[in-house]
Amino acid sequence: MPLYEFYCQPCHTIFTFRSPVVDTVTVPACPQCGAPLARQVSPFSHSVKGKTADSAEGNGTDPDEMAFAGREDLIARMGDRLEALSADDAGPAEAVRVMREMAEAGGLTFNADVREAMARIEAGEDPEAIDEQFAEVFDSHDPFVTDEQGHPTFKPGEWLRRIKPPRRDPKWYDMRG
Repeated sequence: MPLYEFYCQPCHTIFTFRSPVVDTVTVPACPQCGAPLARQVSPFSHSVKGKTADSAEGNGTDPDEMAFAGREDLIARMGDRLEALSADDAGPAEAVRVMREMAEAGGLTFNADVREAMARIEAGEDPEAIDEQFAEVFDSHDPFVTDEQGHPTFKPGEWLRRIKPPRRDPKWYDMRG
């Protein structure tokens, strides 16, 4: 019986579906939230004395190892970008782009005032004039969109997707319901 894996972005979960026939077309809805799923490429696996070939250590398929590798890449890339800002020819628009990328990597959204100031700097306006105009905003407000308690809000699941591998639902679902 063929097994297919699908990923649900809102739930950050991989689900396994079984089908009585080979079916490379059907894409079911998430069994938890109903969102459309994305088909995943499943690693080949076979049982050997209670273990599976894809569970061997160090073979690059361990979800925790893969998630850490993704974080290392993000940290290295952002570190290179931050280092480049210290170069004499790095302009304020590049600093704004790096700040935006770092916030997005963390799943954060700048508030409307900060986004306006950043857009104006990227458009080539004088950063000192913008700093003067937005001084009260920069000094008294959190730069991110916040909830009622003043905590930064995250895009749903964005931070989780960047720091943790997806959860695997242990249940098998029928492809044709």
